[in-house]
Amino acid sequence: MVNIYNDSYISKITKNELLSRNYEYEPLVSFCIPVKNEEGEFEECLRSIREQNYDKIEIIVVDGHSTDNTVMIAEKYGCDIYYDNVSLANSRQISIEKSKGEILAIWDGDITIPHNNWLKDAVKVFKLNSNISTVWPTLIPPHYSSWAQKCYNAHSMKIFENRVTFSRGIFGGGNSLFRREHVMSVGGFDTTYNFGEDMILAKRLKNAGYSVVQYHDPIIHDTMKSLREIYIRSLWGSKAFESKGLAFYQQSKFDIFKEQYYLGFKGMLNGLLRGQFFWLIFPLLIMVKSIAYGKSIFLAKN
Repeated sequence: MVNIYNDSYISKITKNELLSRNYEYEPLVSFCIPVKNEEGEFEECLRSIREQNYDKIEIIVVDGHSTDNTVMIAEKYGCDIYYDNVSLANSRQISIEKSKGEILAIWDGDITIPHNNWLKDAVKVFKLNSNISTVWPTLIPPHYSSWAQKCYNAHSMKIFENRVTFSRGIFGGGNSLFRREHVMSVGGFDTTYNFGEDMILAKRLKNAGYSVVQYHDPIIHDTMKSLREIYIRSLWGSKAFESKGLAFYQQSKFDIFKEQYYLGFKGMLNGLLRGQFFWLIFPLLIMVKSIAYGKSIFLAKN
């Protein structure tokens, strides 16, 4: 484990290491969730929050004028509901401004917390150092996920492991816990973004000198279920490159190539040797991402 008491921007702690420290901490936690037409996974998300062995929880939902049962589900679980269709970042900003918690759980509607003591344990990380702005959990796909989901997640984890090892880039975007005081001190979200707004917040926090702790007690992210969904998401991201340039991604073109291709194919070879046959879909996955992102990255300004 990296020493979280030094001046490191990124450090790590496991659940067992955290539980060896005997203290209690139970601040109000505000789950801030923007949604639009997410009835498929949203109820499981809210149920897993309400089933936490933790009393001080509020749920702030900002709905983008859904046409399905999303709002009815939010009402069923006692959420505070607001509406916005300006941008994803604007919805997130509304959610934190309407919240009261000392800790902000900036969440997506397709996240499930896998056990009932997760939040009670995770908030304790903030007690280790007052400079910690972000508790960044490991994300895993559900056990029933497709090969595309498993491969996308495994590749993403390879990329983040490499960045953590070499202290390169920014960490702790969405689906993390944040200290409200630090988030508000940097102005919250840049509301001009409709993609990658969580990483822009992470960049603001890093530039302000705050630190991130990677917490190894996974939560479940049910996203990127098919190559088609990955392609659509990648097209959305490519527009951010066109408008914002490489500064948006916080990586050079060389870093992007290394992460996507070198780490990806290396991960595929190692994964197949370990019997992780979902890596067989990686050539198709990287082709889909290359088609979606290729032109925008090539033309992006440094």
